[in-house]
Amino acid sequence: MVESFYQQAHRLRDGAVMVYRRGDTNQQVYQARLKIPGVTGYIIRSLKTRDLPTALNLAEDLFYELRAEQKLGVDVRIAGNLKFKDLWKRFYSAHETGLSIHRRRLHKFMSEKYFIPFFGDARVNDMPDAFVEQYWDWRINYHNPERWEDDEDIPANAARVPAQKTLDMEAGMLRQIFRWGKRIGFVKREPWIKATKVKHTKGVERRPSFDESEWKQIYTYLREWVKEGLVLTPEERGGRLHRSGPNAMHRYQRELLRNYLLFMANSGLRPNEARQLCWQDLRIEKDAENKPALVVEVAPTTKTGARTVVCREGTQAYLDRLKQLSRHVEPGDLVFCGYDGKPVENFNKTFASILSRLKLLDDRWGKRRTVYSLRHFYCTQCLLSGIPVHILAKNMGTSISYIEKHYSHVLTVMQAKELQTKKFKAKA
Repeated sequence: MVESFYQQAHRLRDGAVMVYRRGDTNQQVYQARLKIPGVTGYIIRSLKTRDLPTALNLAEDLFYELRAEQKLGVDVRIAGNLKFKDLWKRFYSAHETGLSIHRRRLHKFMSEKYFIPFFGDARVNDMPDAFVEQYWDWRINYHNPERWEDDEDIPANAARVPAQKTLDMEAGMLRQIFRWGKRIGFVKREPWIKATKVKHTKGVERRPSFDESEWKQIYTYLREWVKEGLVLTPEERGGRLHRSGPNAMHRYQRELLRNYLLFMANSGLRPNEARQLCWQDLRIEKDAENKPALVVEVAPTTKTGARTVVCREGTQAYLDRLKQLSRHVEPGDLVFCGYDGKPVENFNKTFASILSRLKLLDDRWGKRRTVYSLRHFYCTQCLLSGIPVHILAKNMGTSISYIEKHYSHVLTVMQAKELQTKKFKAKA
């Protein structure tokens, strides 16, 4: 059987290199079987030629190349044929316990959504820089309606053009994967990875938000939306309400979303911060005027780490209402959990559907609104209420310069009284 497999075999370097044609296929290209000192087993490579003299020269060159790479610590048994999708699996497996929950989720999403569809079957050891450059054009136009088939819909919460910060973050993640592969010996050469600059309109970079009339449309709609087909049965002692009928879980999810959105608009938390919030992280304290204030302790595993947040007046009512509805109200239970007590991965899809019905999905500049837009709504309303920028920045876990950059139009409106000077009179 061995003799029938190795056809037209030629041995070089005392048998360390063997050039042959496979006997189990009709392909006539030559193969190379190499024994590299210090490497267990054989390394098999296709020489991709039908010419014997060329195949012999290629096999000799490959032998010396693999020996040199092996001395440099490259895993020559894997590196030559390792595809990006396999490199990512190894990277994720090696870093799964060391990365935060937020970072693991981000790596997994970005890789499955963008990296693997584009780079997946490409070999990492000889990936040209020009190929990596093509990724940015593909990525920027990923949600361009012209590249989608007629029977496909662009996700409602998708940004038509990704932000520069998003692309820079993706570039950093790709560099992290390739540099790890090079250290381990899977990658011979790290490709040049730098995100293309996205062209945006000049002026203030406004975040998609809502004005007061739009927000009123949303919470008014939510008030009626949760009542559709709702049948409630109180407990004997009062308190929590049980859902009756086959759609109990669906109705609970509606009420959960309603209270979640109201909370987000009045707390300014990031979605991932709210996602990790437990009942034990909430407390009521008295302010300087002896009025109750809802205080939230943000988890240290979030984007900017632990911080204390004071919510707007009346926010506690939404949590009290949610506590009556939920079956998971122990101190360590998640506040915004599903019917089964597990965290809700994403509220954006349903929220986008509601905004579409209200024709509020895109703002006046065509930017797509998401749950994160409620954080921008919160910031805008706080500024208009006269809250000093430095206090607001600390409460939101961001910088003063960030607020001044993205909300300078609000700050200008706040100075309207000073800017409204008397009308200039023309000289006679």
